[in-house]
Amino acid sequence: MRSKIKRATWVSPWGYTEGWLIAFGLLITGLALQLATGGLDGNALSWPVNLFVGLGFTGLIAGSWLFLRENSLVSWLARVPAAITSIAMVTFLVLLMGFTLQEDAQNPVWVQKLGLSNMTRSWPFLLGMAFFLSSLGMATMKRVTPFKKRNIGFFLNHAGLYTLVLAGLLGSADLKRYTMELHEGEIVWYASDEEGHQVEMPIALELQSFNMEEFNPKLAVIEPHSGRIVQETIPEMFEVDTGNRSEIYGYDVEVVQFLEMSGKVEDRYEPANSFGSAPSALVKVTSDDGTTKEGWVSSGSFMMPHSLLDLDHEYGYALAMTIPESSHYSSDVMVYTASGDEREAKIEVNHPVSVDGWKLYQYSYDERFGRWSPSSVIEVIRDPWLPVVYTGIFMVMFGSVYLMTLGKAPDKKRGETL
Repeated sequence: MRSKIKRATWVSPWGYTEGWLIAFGLLITGLALQLATGGLDGNALSWPVNLFVGLGFTGLIAGSWLFLRENSLVSWLARVPAAITSIAMVTFLVLLMGFTLQEDAQNPVWVQKLGLSNMTRSWPFLLGMAFFLSSLGMATMKRVTPFKKRNIGFFLNHAGLYTLVLAGLLGSADLKRYTMELHEGEIVWYASDEEGHQVEMPIALELQSFNMEEFNPKLAVIEPHSGRIVQETIPEMFEVDTGNRSEIYGYDVEVVQFLEMSGKVEDRYEPANSFGSAPSALVKVTSDDGTTKEGWVSSGSFMMPHSLLDLDHEYGYALAMTIPESSHYSSDVMVYTASGDEREAKIEVNHPVSVDGWKLYQYSYDERFGRWSPSSVIEVIRDPWLPVVYTGIFMVMFGSVYLMTLGKAPDKKRGETL
């Protein structure tokens, strides 16, 4: 019986052994650079440096394949072993990132020094992504030189993924994310970053009005001394509306009248739409023995105390109205640009407004005041590389459609990329 001859390491053609050794070597090198330099400067690859780096890296891959494809390293990068080991390395780094709190100063010192708490700006992550993109780029070049019609789907998928990942990495330094706190009648031309530093903006916003729509509140049984809802009654809570009726904790509860906005007048509530108004309801409660009790309940507001209806003096339970939850909120603003343009805009949650390359999102408000909030917080984002990322996504989509409808993937030979 003949024994299997063991292939020597670093002898062409390279295989998985060399791949694991390269991945391990890059990881060790990255950790050493991380300890020596303290990590990467997040602004080092900002515009236009990132453009030159992206073009140079892509040109290096294309030139290496065109003129050095017989080189052991270059030819190996276009094969399956390089793809598998590079993906494994990136997956390992992503898993580490998932198990470590990012951007958290409370992490142990050794975690921060190794870059595990800021993985996307660490040397190991940069080298791992460079390994992955080199393999992906070489595989793409291998399939398109010479170009054949049957390889269109493969090219679109792989080149699209390459464009998507590379643009996402290089564009992160140009991504700007700030918040602007607006108050009615004030023109605000500055924003704050995540660390609270103020940044002058090329656009200014003036809040005209903050608008909020709310779900109807619910009725619940609580312990007045603690304000806690009786746990077993939570599934029985129901929405407040005139005529609604249900059983809570053995009590038959009927909403006789519901006022979405009201004010308290002596021992009752009347409709009102003034600053600080609150919802209220006249309810009728019937116990098991037929005893009936009627009274007003209200969730109250920052200007009005809440109102409860006592249910059981022995156990101290009371009927209460929950604080309404917001269903939709938005801000009507006046937008001023550096070029002198002015326009009105409504900024809504999940419906951003575009102004001179910036996206304006409704972010938050002063929750102490609810619908009467005197301020609105707008998030402003600028991501100039987003169109390139979208281009990569569409290339992957078109490539997939082509393979499913028009193209036929070529037969795979052993040792070639997927």
